Amino acid sequence: MAKGSFKILSVNTAMKKLYGYTTQEFLQMTTFDIRPEEEHERIKTFMTRCGEADPESEIWLHRKRNGECFYVKTTFHLVPLLKDGAYLVMVVDIDKSIKDEKKISDLLHLYETVNHATNDVIWDYDFVSDQLKWMQGYNETYGYAKDSSPDFFGAMQKIHPDDRLSVMESFQKIRLDKQKYFFAEYRYKCADGSFKYIRDRGYAIFDQCGEPVRMIGAMQDIDKQKKYEQQLLSQNEQLKEIAWLNSHQVRRPLSNILALISLIKESPRNEDVLEFIDFLAISSKELDDAVIMINKQTMEGKAAPLSQDIA
Repeated sequence: MAKGSFKILSVNTAMKKLYGYTTQEFLQMTTFDIRPEEEHERIKTFMTRCGEADPESEIWLHRKRNGECFYVKTTFHLVPLLKDGAYLVMVVDIDKSIKDEKKISDLLHLYETVNHATNDVIWDYDFVSDQLKWMQGYNETYGYAKDSSPDFFGAMQKIHPDDRLSVMESFQKIRLDKQKYFFAEYRYKCADGSFKYIRDRGYAIFDQCGEPVRMIGAMQDIDKQKKYEQQLLSQNEQLKEIAWLNSHQVRRPLSNILALISLIKESPRNEDVLEFIDFLAISSKELDDAVIMINKQTMEGKAAPLSQDIA
């Protein structure tokens, strides 16, 4: 690029492919032609202070032949041997990374807004540096000191051993299968040693090569909900046991009693009647025992009332 006129003097194949212009078209253009109008004054100001010793780098908004605007990082190297001076300009397309950063920023803002309403714990994981950052809410939710927020490995170790493998497999799908969304439900260890049921969701950001670079997620405390579900399952099992008792333990002596009553009515001999009465007493006792057992099962179910506080 010419120093004074901003005219484009030469381009390589990559430049033509990125912007969509031919060599002949580029040689008729200036640096203003590949920028939206709002960037024109900025490039003028930049060139007036552009140093002649060290390369100067800056992030710009450029425009392709089809009108699409995208972000680039340019580095200007002064080439003083050319007449009137010129710059060798290196252009790197950083549009995806800039937009990904904006997406991450928007996600963090959204999650933080949600956090105020739901008390979800927000986290930000950098795949490249293996750094895990916790937003507000982690220490308050799990009872840990403010200076003890775990790194990625430490967080994995706090997952219940029975749940850890499935969570790690779900997380690996982001790397291996290039899945954008992460979802897992597991038990997470609190500072007092107890475990809370967690619903964890995340959204991954990928680079131009399709590799994950960042993931933003939210851990939702569903402990009360899970315990409520477990109580429902427990009471459902109790109801099944009661139904079984009703169909087997109660029906059998009741059928015996009905049969004995029928025989008593038809029996002409007193000795037979007395024997039937003995059998009737035995069946009545069995029926009474079955009723007592059913009552016991019912009372045990009432002893652990369902919690209504699952919000």
